[in-house]
Amino acid sequence: MKKSVQDIENILNSFDGMQRAEVKPFFHTRVMARLEKETEAENSWMPVRKPVWIIAILSFLFLTNIYLIFQQVKQTKTSSSSETSSLQSFASEYHLNSTTNY
Repeated sequence: MKKSVQDIENILNSFDGMQRAEVKPFFHTRVMARLEKETEAENSWMPVRKPVWIIAILSFLFLTNIYLIFQQVKQTKTSSSSETSSLQSFASEYHLNSTTNY
């Protein structure tokens, strides 16, 4: 489709009446502040930001781990001693601890 020169002139002349868009004062500042606020909200992976709380939580986890390790070691020692006594009782019950000369 060919447009006539008159149509092209009408289109170009329609831009003559346009004015530059005006924005409210400090519009750019408010938009940037809102964007930064949204970015901070998205990047906050840690709900507790105070170092005191972080240190307290890490200390609690560390002490809990130490307690559980000591409980595991204690349980292992008692189970090994009870295991030895049960083997000895089994051996004495079936007279396996006596030596027999052939």
